[in-house]
Amino acid sequence: MKRYSFIQSAVVATALLVCTQAAFAQAPGLSPETQIAANQQQVAANQQQQQPVGQEAVTGIVKKYHVGVDGGIGLDPEIIIFGAHGTFGPIVHKNVNLRPGFELGFGELTTMVGFNIDFLFSVADKDRPAKWTPYLGIGPNFALSHKSIEEAIDQSQGDQERDRFDFGDTSFDTGLNFIVGMKRSNGLFAEMKATAYGVSTIRLMAGFDF
Repeated sequence: MKRYSFIQSAVVATALLVCTQAAFAQAPGLSPETQIAANQQQVAANQQQQQPVGQEAVTGIVKKYHVGVDGGIGLDPEIIIFGAHGTFGPIVHKNVNLRPGFELGFGELTTMVGFNIDFLFSVADKDRPAKWTPYLGIGPNFALSHKSIEEAIDQSQGDQERDRFDFGDTSFDTGLNFIVGMKRSNGLFAEMKATAYGVSTIRLMAGFDF
């Protein structure tokens, strides 16, 4: 009888030891279902922390500096223009902003890379913005252009035979932009930009500020 009681006691002690180790393996006071849910929440939190912060940083920069894109056509010479810019301000006055940007232009005869430093003056009051706000602008323009010209030259008088020559010309030009435009409250804008002494004298542009 005593021997049977000793065996019973050993079995009970072993069971208690196993249960104690299992309890320590889990968080104290939590059921297995609660422990699983807590682990899933921890995994989700870790995944959120591991998400790249680069995207958030880029979004912050775009909103802070009002980065935008624009495009249009140049009329003299005829080119198609694509560009990007940022807006800083207000500076000097609440209605004045600085808008530096660059442009790429492609045409049949002309290829252009330009950089603008435009100062924009909003005609309307910023404290009471309208649906469309007119603005004026002025600023220097710096452009590097390459022109390819084909000419036909008579080789002899009365002879119809002609030789075609290719002349490549790359030049650096500086000019002054004069801008008249309208901007919508959601960031959409359209403007006409005339450049004195620059590569493209008249440009019709449209764009969007993010």
